[in-house]
Amino acid sequence: MIERVNQYKLAAKAWPLLTQCAATGASMTYGELAKAIGIHHRPLRYTLGILQDYCKDTDKPPLTILVVRGGDKKPGSGFIGWDQELNQPRAEVLSYPWASVPNPFAFAADGTTYSELVDRVIENPAEALDVYRLVKDRGQRQIIFRDILLIAYEGACAFCGLSFREALDAAHIHAWAVCSEKDKINPRNGILLCRNHHQMFDMDNLSIGEDLRIKYVDPERLDGPYSTMDEDMSVSIHGEKMRVPSDPRLRPDPMLIAARALDHSE
Repeated sequence: MIERVNQYKLAAKAWPLLTQCAATGASMTYGELAKAIGIHHRPLRYTLGILQDYCKDTDKPPLTILVVRGGDKKPGSGFIGWDQELNQPRAEVLSYPWASVPNPFAFAADGTTYSELVDRVIENPAEALDVYRLVKDRGQRQIIFRDILLIAYEGACAFCGLSFREALDAAHIHAWAVCSEKDKINPRNGILLCRNHHQMFDMDNLSIGEDLRIKYVDPERLDGPYSTMDEDMSVSIHGEKMRVPSDPRLRPDPMLIAARALDHSE
């Protein structure tokens, strides 16, 4: 049986090398980085893809810009997502305080895979605390939380059913800032929502009751006028039962819903 390469373990090796480059203003060629982490340079793009996605998902400057071709000393075609001249993002990378960011892939140093972490929580939400403590970086924790909810809610908004993956967010029921560590990435403290409904949920225009029915703040349309789209996104779903995970163990915890309501009433 062919053993699959753990790209997150390779990313864990690459991270300190590139953040050290950023600290010293240096670059590494694809060949140099590949040799340093123990692989051939051709599949390096998969490792760099993980690093690149992490930076994009957590609004950090593109660390992978420091990996360049040996000839012209520029990033290869796999470097995507920043529609600017290269000098500007490079300057942002060099000035970013990388030393304050824990290695987001350190959890994989012993061979643990990313999918294993996600599966642990999906199969047993009580494992959320252990996984949270294994992953030291807040940005990576939030990425894991979203991926857990994407599976739990089968890739669709719990309020409207929108299934465009790039438009879906992980919304906390009891806010990240105030909930306990055991609930930071607990699927029972989350709802998968499209970005519009996530914003409305965070602003308390929309909420959920312990019966898992959706509540809109102005069901009588007193704050109108409402466009057809406004009504579809708000009034029309008032009183409807939200979509819930098919596995009862992953559904919103009534105690966390009550905790949110208490926080928002103060």
